[in-house]
Amino acid sequence: MTIQLTKVQLFLLMFVMQTGFVYISYQNVLISHGARDSTIQFLIIAFVFFLQLLFFEQMHQYFILNRFTKALYLISWFFYIIVFVLYITYVLTSWVFPNTPNSVLIAIFLFVCFYASVSRPETAINIGVVLLPMLVLFILFMLRAIPNLHVTNLLPLFQESKESWMMGLIYATYAFGGAESFIMLRKYVLTGEKIKNKVLAAYSIFLTSFYLFSLLFTLMFFALEEIKLLPEPILYILHSQEVTFVKRLDLFFIYIWLSWSLVAIVNYVLMMRLVYFEKKRKSPKLKLFILFTSIGIISIFLIRFSVLEFFKHYVVYLNIVFTFILPISIIIVNKIRGRTISESDASA
Repeated sequence: MTIQLTKVQLFLLMFVMQTGFVYISYQNVLISHGARDSTIQFLIIAFVFFLQLLFFEQMHQYFILNRFTKALYLISWFFYIIVFVLYITYVLTSWVFPNTPNSVLIAIFLFVCFYASVSRPETAINIGVVLLPMLVLFILFMLRAIPNLHVTNLLPLFQESKESWMMGLIYATYAFGGAESFIMLRKYVLTGEKIKNKVLAAYSIFLTSFYLFSLLFTLMFFALEEIKLLPEPILYILHSQEVTFVKRLDLFFIYIWLSWSLVAIVNYVLMMRLVYFEKKRKSPKLKLFILFTSIGIISIFLIRFSVLEFFKHYVVYLNIVFTFILPISIIIVNKIRGRTISESDASA
């Protein structure tokens, strides 16, 4: 299986995968560990992410997966999707469908994801475009909370302990999970499409600003102790706003976030398809059906709040490994060996 991407499609896929799940909850886990200095910690990791993209662009020809590293990434994405399904189910049962069985919710949105995944690859690539206008609505709704913001909540800075800073830096990486998608998909970008440093800078600034917007609003809207008690602070901010055309803004945004998250799952499955079906295999639709069935069964078995809390605090370490450490290590090893993507394709 192969695809062709423009650089706009590449960054759209990245943006969906990097924001689809954690956007409504990362503020809680980051501020709980980094407190008021979380904004500084976040900006430091954002700069590291930008440097990583520059490194990836310069060295992408050395990113070659062998059987072992392919298996590692396939297992990690499979695990990520299960965690995402657990969290989506938790949010839906907490905010929207408290009386609907978890198995029914999981079956419905995994069926939607399966249907989108067995369609043409272009469906997964372009479906995110439909959701972009919804982000504008979200920002406009959030701006209605400005009269209730307290800038003094951001101060004082640099008062937290070394341990708080270390944990804050670790959990700030949640916002940049999925960065490996750039190096995974880079070889599918059209040959004539060059990705300059200013393009990488523009994407990094856009992603950073989108996350920083919600982080600052959360800090200025709530007291620190309140944030620790609110797993989805963005939803609580929207819940406090009143408009005439919709009864509850928080529910309206949950449906937007749900759509965004489902598209993110489809995009992760697309990367799994590109890695697993790089060589032609029999019965691809059957294998996708088995994949989604396995995800559904495991999710139903694990759907407990204690399990979700465990994942919430420890998945970040796997995220660091597969987003930052492993791809850089693969590039360095292949650089030393002198192996490039063109040589790998030729030998295959």
